[in-house]
Amino acid sequence: MAGLLNIGVSALTAFQRALNTTGHNIANSDTVGYSRQRAELSARPPQPLGDNWVGTGVKVTDIQRMYDDFLAQQVRTAQSTTSGLDLYHTHARRIDNLLADPDVGLNPAVQDFFDAMQGWSDDPASIYERQVLLSESDSMVNRFHDLSGQFNDMRDLLNKELEHITNEINSFADSFARLNRTIIEAVGAGRGEPNDLLDQRELLLKEISARVDISAVPQDDGAWNLFIGKGQALVMGANAATLTTVRATSDPTQYDVAFVNLNSTQVVTDHLTGGEIGGLLSFRDDILDGAQNQLGLVALGISDRINAQNRLGLDLQGNFGGAVFDAGSIDVVTNANNGGSATVTGAFVDTGNLTASDYELQADNVANQFTLTRLSDGQAWTFNTGGLPYTWPPGPGAEQDGLSITITPGTVAGDRFLIRPTRKAAESLTLLMTDPRKLAAAGPLRAGPLDNSITSGPNRGDGVVGQPANSSTADLPLLTAPGIILEWSPTAAGGNPGFTVTNAPFGPIPYDPA
Repeated sequence: MAGLLNIGVSALTAFQRALNTTGHNIANSDTVGYSRQRAELSARPPQPLGDNWVGTGVKVTDIQRMYDDFLAQQVRTAQSTTSGLDLYHTHARRIDNLLADPDVGLNPAVQDFFDAMQGWSDDPASIYERQVLLSESDSMVNRFHDLSGQFNDMRDLLNKELEHITNEINSFADSFARLNRTIIEAVGAGRGEPNDLLDQRELLLKEISARVDISAVPQDDGAWNLFIGKGQALVMGANAATLTTVRATSDPTQYDVAFVNLNSTQVVTDHLTGGEIGGLLSFRDDILDGAQNQLGLVALGISDRINAQNRLGLDLQGNFGGAVFDAGSIDVVTNANNGGSATVTGAFVDTGNLTASDYELQADNVANQFTLTRLSDGQAWTFNTGGLPYTWPPGPGAEQDGLSITITPGTVAGDRFLIRPTRKAAESLTLLMTDPRKLAAAGPLRAGPLDNSITSGPNRGDGVVGQPANSSTADLPLLTAPGIILEWSPTAAGGNPGFTVTNAPFGPIPYDPA
């Protein structure tokens, strides 16, 4: 009877623990991150009785956690990817909505400007049409300023988000390290795995992976080590590292993520992927920088082309036209870690060849050698200056991607400069012209038949000459009336058909039947 009673007691005890486990599951049915548990039963060791073995009942050998590490890893990876793409999409949609807005986007302001330009072209002498054009020009400039300001606000917001997410990672990593310590103690006590603590740790893993891509490596003592980036240790056993944000040495307007060590701060921005941090960094590199550069490229293009066209004509006072807009100069940022005292400046040579890319100039270890890299595609040019100061590309009017750079003495090997030709053009765009009479609509050259030619009186042929076009006003000769006279002659050009030229600093023009 004693054996039977003991078997019954073992069964009651085992199934009581099984019922407790079931109750625990039910109680935590809404607990975030909870994994269902199951009581594992096995027969108790039998006892010998004569020539046989007699069973002694049942016991609970383990409380099994219904958990699959492979599936959990897949969930964490998907969580990291989804969180990054969600944040990327949220910010990208803001820029898309901003630029596509029919009220505050760029297109309406530019369209109104060209509509006013057409109105002025239809009635070039009208002061009213000229004033409308200047008014729309000012509105367009303000729109460029507003859009560039909103891009700058987005950059500031991104920096704050990066700082906030970094602080969250620090908090979760610290909690993870403390939980590691508790799990190590529990496992060391020899009482099996602390399932509820493991669930809490898995929940922390998901929270961290939602913010940055991580690698989790289990240890024999029950702890898990966490690594981010290219193997940087975020958590090692019961110790957690600290992340921080610092202003980038290459561009003080944006933040980098860095590890804080005892003696130094190591920037790891370029190594981080996935999660919200990866989404923010991808948005900044892929969309925000490019969109702001493209906006500046449009501002530069409008400014340069309108200025060039206005300089080709005469204003209402009979003077050659001047600049209508000013889009500022090339922005060059000196790296905060540079050891030399050199400066680098840039100049626009042909805005039609500009790209929306930024560039990095680096002083190489070879004396007087530099490498210029176009950051959008990695295209690099290496050149030796032979001494400083030096302008590259060399030669009058030489340019690369529409610009040239000048380097002054004082560089040391490794010095870097970030060259941003278009980044600040939109915010720097200004309207220089305020007097509507100085808009130049009249062509400086006119052509037509003379009432009486030099030798033969009024024209008798049916030939006509078109309105001359000029590509520059710099070399136009100052002529007295009636100006340059072309007179057809069968023997004008060395006895060949052509035009004799009078009152001009050049000779006969050969006849070309084509």
